[in-house]
Amino acid sequence: MALCVASLFAVLNFIAPTPFYPEMADDLDTTVSRLGQLVTVMVLISAVLGIAIGPLSDRYGYRWPLVGGMVAIGVNLIGIGVSPSFYPIIALGIFGGIADALVFGMPMAIAGARFDGEAQRKAISWTWGSFSSAGIIGVPVLTLIGEVAGWRAALVIAGLGAIAGAWFAAVSIPADPKRDVAAWHWHDLIDSYVPLLKHSPTLRLYGVSILRAACWIGLLTYLGSFLQDELGLSVRGAGLLYTVGGCGFAIGSVVAGRRFARISPRVLVALTCVVAGCSIGAMLLVAELWATMPLLFIAGFVSAISGVGIATILAVESPAGSGTTMVLNGSLLNLGTAIGAVTGGILIAVGGYTALGIGFPLFSFAGAALACWPATTSKLSYSTQSSD
Repeated sequence: MALCVASLFAVLNFIAPTPFYPEMADDLDTTVSRLGQLVTVMVLISAVLGIAIGPLSDRYGYRWPLVGGMVAIGVNLIGIGVSPSFYPIIALGIFGGIADALVFGMPMAIAGARFDGEAQRKAISWTWGSFSSAGIIGVPVLTLIGEVAGWRAALVIAGLGAIAGAWFAAVSIPADPKRDVAAWHWHDLIDSYVPLLKHSPTLRLYGVSILRAACWIGLLTYLGSFLQDELGLSVRGAGLLYTVGGCGFAIGSVVAGRRFARISPRVLVALTCVVAGCSIGAMLLVAELWATMPLLFIAGFVSAISGVGIATILAVESPAGSGTTMVLNGSLLNLGTAIGAVTGGILIAVGGYTALGIGFPLFSFAGAALACWPATTSKLSYSTQSSD
């Protein structure tokens, strides 16, 4: 339960403000495209810090980094809620980036380290699926609060919730086993990544993580603005549409926890990337509510399956420690998000949401190609145990 709560706030850390971008832009005398770069700042900082955080957590433990990261989420969201202008919000991206580095991948690292076999896959599935609770529960509740009390109150309340979640994680997650470790040196950081750099199947999976994040999480960066500017929805209405995508993501995560005996995991990841790209492209190009609802649900559904598939393969196949493997995957997801946020801002400025509908799917299609290339000797399948 604590890992699921952490996953919820890991996503709220950067999507909680997105439904309010139009209002924030008016109040802060800035633009939606500029506000979208807050995500870019956060995830770039996270991507850099994650390189060190993963190996250090493998060495010293996972619980307290997770708790500290959730406190940083609270500082970030409360700070945004009380900021008088655009520039302090960008500065708060430092806290948001630290939080993202600590929280986005750490729940998956704990799930991978504390469980084995079938229990491991289920733990990963439920933890990953809880990312969707930000859309199903978090954003609709915040938009309801925002409609009544304003966007500032909504973000402050979200920040207080993150701090409460940090307390819950601290008292719920068992202490890490005591480790007798030698003094840490910088060369230990490099040594932690040498097995990964020599393992091309894992490197290709990391590439898929970057590309699918640029498409799917990049979409979430501008989804609130799209729903309001193109479909004419209110803030509350846009929040309810997040629930549709979140439900698709939650159901996809549960489905992904089951066995797919006749489908190679990498082929499954590739297929879901193709479907996600087609759904997101069609949604942005058609720009009608009747099309947006089912297409957003489908995009969330298949994105969850591909995310769980990648995490499960990494947990079984990676030659590095769980923290190093999963936190790096989280950092690369953040890097992909930054690429999507920057690209999305450029595309909107150049050609509006039509350009976004053409450009974003290309990332997902490239991820599908990388997932299938070339065939590996891996024995992993959803019909086998990790002991294979």
